[in-house]
Amino acid sequence: MNRFVIRLYASALDRFARTGKVQAVERTIAMIVRLIEKQPQQWVEALQRFSSDPRWILRYLAGREIERLLVHDPVLAADTALRLAGDPSLYVREGIAKGIVQSAEARFDQVWPFWQKAFDDPSDEVRQTAAMTLIALLKLPELTGRLQLEAEKIRRDRSVKVKAVFDNYVAPLLEERSPADALRCGYATTADIPVPEKTIDRVVGQDEAVSVIRLAALQRRSVLLIGEPGTGKSMLGQAMAEMLHGTPPTDVLAEPGTRESSVPAIRLLPAGEGERVIRAHERAHRSNAASLRWILGFAAFTGLFVAVFYSFTRDNPVYMLIGLSSLFVLYWFGKTLKVSRSTKTPKYLINRTGNDNPPFIDATGLHAGALLGDIRHDPYQSGGMETSPHHLVEPGAIHLADQGVLYIDEVSTLSIESQQALLTAFQDKKMAITGRTPGSSGRMIRTEPVPSDFIMVLAGNMQDVESIHPALRSRIRGYGYEVYLNETMPDTAENRFKLVQFVAQEVQRDGKIPHFTAAAVNEVIRRAGQRADRAGHLTSRFRELGGLIRAAGDAAVQSGSELVHAEHVWKALQAAMSLEQQIGLRKYGSLELLRADSCCGRVKAFDGGRDAFGTMVQCWTDFQPSAAVEIKSSDGGAGGKSELLPVEAVLNRYALPGTYFIEIEGAEPDGSFNHYTLAIALSALSAAHGRTWPEHTAVCGTINVLGLVKEIRHFDTAAAAARHLGIRTLIAPAGNRRTELPDGLRFIWVHSIEEAWQAVQSQAAAVELC
Repeated sequence: MNRFVIRLYASALDRFARTGKVQAVERTIAMIVRLIEKQPQQWVEALQRFSSDPRWILRYLAGREIERLLVHDPVLAADTALRLAGDPSLYVREGIAKGIVQSAEARFDQVWPFWQKAFDDPSDEVRQTAAMTLIALLKLPELTGRLQLEAEKIRRDRSVKVKAVFDNYVAPLLEERSPADALRCGYATTADIPVPEKTIDRVVGQDEAVSVIRLAALQRRSVLLIGEPGTGKSMLGQAMAEMLHGTPPTDVLAEPGTRESSVPAIRLLPAGEGERVIRAHERAHRSNAASLRWILGFAAFTGLFVAVFYSFTRDNPVYMLIGLSSLFVLYWFGKTLKVSRSTKTPKYLINRTGNDNPPFIDATGLHAGALLGDIRHDPYQSGGMETSPHHLVEPGAIHLADQGVLYIDEVSTLSIESQQALLTAFQDKKMAITGRTPGSSGRMIRTEPVPSDFIMVLAGNMQDVESIHPALRSRIRGYGYEVYLNETMPDTAENRFKLVQFVAQEVQRDGKIPHFTAAAVNEVIRRAGQRADRAGHLTSRFRELGGLIRAAGDAAVQSGSELVHAEHVWKALQAAMSLEQQIGLRKYGSLELLRADSCCGRVKAFDGGRDAFGTMVQCWTDFQPSAAVEIKSSDGGAGGKSELLPVEAVLNRYALPGTYFIEIEGAEPDGSFNHYTLAIALSALSAAHGRTWPEHTAVCGTINVLGLVKEIRHFDTAAAAARHLGIRTLIAPAGNRRTELPDGLRFIWVHSIEEAWQAVQSQAAAVELC
């Protein structure tokens, strides 16, 4: 094929492109490909010439067919691809994007090593072209996991061109793609997991709260976050501050009062202007002081000269004495200039120079002065040694949070007076600063109002709600949102991937522990399931889970391992035990309560605890015949007879009248019987029927008046305690059934008291249990 034919087709192609005949262009390209593909060498040479041709349609063709050049000369293809990716014509860049996608689908490992460089190229056009390739490649499930790093790069890119491609095309693909799909793509270590840049994207297990925070940030609403410790309340507050787009930041200065010195004036300036004003005052003062010192120096020199002159001409030393005295007076007067050096200079209250982000102020645990502002005490209040009142002013957290977020955790620790003042500042969006320390000289000073236009994010536990001032809570409910944070989240593939992301976040945040292997992460996820108080759920209390992650990382560092493996997580479980767990292990470290002899009416029962080792008790029941069912207990329990009402209902259903004397051994003094109603009912049935309770068998769960067995919280700690104490079989609520259970422990899942009693009295079951 001679060059004349190629030039002929190229001219026709250019003419069709300039006239906008798209179909003709595509037909011509197809004809060129069919004619030249049988002569690969000429085809490569033609593509090389096309890639540098001034006609954009030929450069477009060279980019779209880059795969053919890649087969013959990979180095040349890489250089050509990066050059065309920065072409001024958008059509050419679209052509090379199509060519890279086609090549990556067939030869990803050959294309990606050089094409990855495009995502870090200094040219906006090259990075835009790289972003275009992700539009098609992210739709391929086998490649999505390997492209996450590049997707995060263009997410953070500040170029308008790149951002337009990401927002309009790439971002919807990332949102549509299920994290479960990414998890199935596989990962070797958490180093392969991208960590989100924004704090809001790092919040795990609180999807409803995240939606509310996004809306509250958009509309500038306040939020009350209620939940257990470690569920992400402070992180949500920080995320809200990051998403705010408020007014431009301002500097706040305190200046001498115009009418009264005890009422300092407040001046607002654009960010950075406050520093200019203060420097101008300091320069003016230094200039005045320098002029005055020059005059004093000249006067001292003149006086000394006159004194010396008259002392020698009149031969009288008195003139010298007078001259020295005046010199001393002038020197003393010059030294006093330093005392009043800054009395008129404004004081910075809030300096926002170089900080365009809305502030996030954590005011948890602050006293009234630190929260609302205060006036420092001046020990020198007279005699020319006093400090100017505006220099004693100290802003509070409400003023520092202006145009940002004021976050207060454990809100119940605030006094009623502080809550009322906080409500006033929140409503008026300004508050004067006055002295708040009794007996301080600052009690006589009160500034002009200082801006305090903040968004309030209060946090606490459910018991803290009663301590919130009614008017303050009403203000939040009327102009904001109340959110109860999740303690658990469903055990789904989506949420498991979020836990993988959480482990990667903790590794990055700590900075001192190595990355986790996939097996180690799976072990962490397994422990998250055990720490949840519901079957089929994962815990959302990530502070304790983060402690396990860091302990496992420390174990890996101690062993000299470059990665955290599953055995390090197992070791961390022992090292990271809570105090309650350690006490429980020591308390139940022996089998003293599990006596070998069996008798009627004795049942071993377990109850779980969130942070503690599971509790083990023994229920004893003595049966005495009588005309009606009557239950008597040793202490009555915290809830009295009402807690034993389900047990009474069961005995009446079985038509077992009699007096039942019940004792709970091992329970806390004045503790509740409510957690052991299933065990008490089985103990009473055992005593009434004279049935011996099987050895090494225990029970956990509660019942209602219909005899249905209810699911218990923190089942895993109860099972762990049973296994530790040598129990072989545990009768448990069917609602707590889950896939991952402790080894060496047999479970009998029951829905009702009838099923539980049948399991106990069945001879076949007794043989298996024994």
